[in-house]
Amino acid sequence: MKKMLLLALASLLLLLTGCAFGLKQPPKTIRQAFDSQFPGASHVEWERVMSTYKAEFYHDGHEKEAQFDKDGTWRRTKTELSFLDIPAPVMKAAQEYCDWEIDDILLFEQADGVPAYYQIEYDREHSDREKQLLLFPDGSVFTRL
Repeated sequence: MKKMLLLALASLLLLLTGCAFGLKQPPKTIRQAFDSQFPGASHVEWERVMSTYKAEFYHDGHEKEAQFDKDGTWRRTKTELSFLDIPAPVMKAAQEYCDWEIDDILLFEQADGVPAYYQIEYDREHSDREKQLLLFPDGSVFTRL
């Protein structure tokens, strides 16, 4: 009886492991679209999110996240940046917004017609509060959150 139970558990574990690995690999059309848009990307990890596929990876010295539709159409890319990577007008506007410490700088590029924008995230020492500022590349404010 114990052998049957162990065999059943082992089979279930193998099945679940196989399914997990299968879900991590996107269809060929998505992989081809990704390789075309991000040649040389490394440490690529895939995840299926609803009807889209999300890749987390390194490309051109940055950590990135890209989403593709099930037909391989690119939807958006989020890139983590440093202070050295952002245009001077964005840095100036970000520093003038508030005196909190800048915690993260993200660049969002989208296929739906929204122009590229920067998301600046601020933290305050000894506080759980955060602020966000969305800026266009020319430093104009997209929105404050």
